[in-house]
Amino acid sequence: MKEVLIQLARNTNLLPDDLAKPILAGNTPALEEIVLHLVFAGMDAYFVTINDPITSKRERCIAHLGLAAAFLSALAISGES
Repeated sequence: MKEVLIQLARNTNLLPDDLAKPILAGNTPALEEIVLHLVFAGMDAYFVTINDPITSKRERCIAHLGLAAAFLSALAISGES
């Protein structure tokens, strides 16, 4: 899990610097905070994609799946599943 978080912090822009820096330093913040930011990023991608008239159906489906995965991971982390 720690390697996944390090790759997430290093290779993507999905996490803000205040979450990425502690992960890279070896101090993992609460998973709820990480998942919350991933849900926000999924929502942003989804709404930008569905409102863009030049996106393909495939791109809209991928954005929708990303949003669903982020939402389900948030439920699993919070214990609501």
